[in-house]
Amino acid sequence: MPHISRRTLIGGLAAAGASTTFGVPTIVIAAAPKEKVPVAVGSEHALVYLPWDVAKALGYFDAEGLDVDLTYTKGGSEAATALASGSAEYSGNAIDHAIAAAERGKSLVMIADFMNQPGIAVMVRPADREKYKTFADFKGKTIGVTSIGSATHVLATWMGHRAGLGKDDLKIVGVGGGATMISALSGNQVDAAYGNDPYATTLIKTGRGVQWLGLYTSADTRRALGFREYCFTGALTRGEVIQKNPERTQKIVNALVRAQKFMATRTSAQIAAALSDEFRGGTPQADWAASYSHSRPAYTQYGTIALDGVRAVMETNNYFLGASSKVDPAKLYDNTFVDKAARTVKL
Repeated sequence: MPHISRRTLIGGLAAAGASTTFGVPTIVIAAAPKEKVPVAVGSEHALVYLPWDVAKALGYFDAEGLDVDLTYTKGGSEAATALASGSAEYSGNAIDHAIAAAERGKSLVMIADFMNQPGIAVMVRPADREKYKTFADFKGKTIGVTSIGSATHVLATWMGHRAGLGKDDLKIVGVGGGATMISALSGNQVDAAYGNDPYATTLIKTGRGVQWLGLYTSADTRRALGFREYCFTGALTRGEVIQKNPERTQKIVNALVRAQKFMATRTSAQIAAALSDEFRGGTPQADWAASYSHSRPAYTQYGTIALDGVRAVMETNNYFLGASSKVDPAKLYDNTFVDKAARTVKL
């Protein structure tokens, strides 16, 4: 082995980008550039998509070597369109869109379930609360959903069906899931609206709306929908992305599961304090914490997708689409990534 002098060594280290501390050379290795990953999320800072925001805000994607760009859309339908078209590699939306895609011969796959109850509320104006004794009383009324074809649209149609209403007995319009939903209800553009938190709780706090029905617990879901659990929002991707980029997909899910572990082990106030004003959507900490407490019972613990919850969504979508689906429910989701992350990811 050739002799290397101290001068030669230090000179070589300097050329390689080394620095010296107290005369001792320290090698400075440039961080590898993070992989850019476009993600479409079905509503801006709505709590039904919260793990995306928590993972981004707390640097969990960065820790996985990913530069995740969250683009917020009006509703889940738009997020699903972005995913299916290839303009996004992953999405935050409901599994309903995987069912609809499968009917068209396309493969969208849920890789983490954030909520196994819908985690939303049917909101009405305070003066109208006593007008509606049952869902059948909404016959002929205008109902706001996040977007046409979205999971909330499916739920409105299904709840009408259970109340004996036909699909034409409700006027369904898309009003978004955030501030636009608040404006639509308080501005008398709709008679009722399906509201995500923190916006549903904001309506209640400001006196512009009341919760007519909540869908946060298993008991809520059983009464309103007829199911014990209901797979709702989470992370989805295309089947081809899983095949081509399994390692990156695992990193995405690692960050999301880490976010869910953080959520499961912190108080509502602690989570609110950990998020910047941006990721709370401008909602003050105390108000955001109250909103999170309102929605908290609906979350899964580590993102595991339950077959019974998927089957429930398929039943509501069969009615919504007017056909009995031939899709194998097991092809609509993949628990491989959350199972591994639940075992290996630490806070």
